[in-house]
Amino acid sequence: MADSDTTRQIETEPQAPRVDRLPSGKFAPGNKLGRGSPLAGAVAKLRGALLRAVKVGDVRGIITAMIEKAKSGDVAAAKLVLQYTLGEPQPLDLQERLEKLESLAAQEEAVL
Repeated sequence: MADSDTTRQIETEPQAPRVDRLPSGKFAPGNKLGRGSPLAGAVAKLRGALLRAVKVGDVRGIITAMIEKAKSGDVAAAKLVLQYTLGEPQPLDLQERLEKLESLAAQEEAVL
């Protein structure tokens, strides 16, 4: 009997409406969490200053220097250059690759 009374109470208690969000899911006006990062403005100013200070020629020089270091054997520089030009290495699943090749070979045999 006690269990059914508890269940009935839970079912009949009205849920308080959420006042921290709008029906669309966005933060409601006055919600403390909806203001964003307090440091975002400072970061934007610093990023803007950096973008104004660095010129295209500077970036070209940095890239050229990094490529030269990579060519001379600097592994960290080589890794950076390759990651930004070729992208992150993809994990290789040898078993999956073999299954695909076997499937393709079987399809070709069926056609012949």
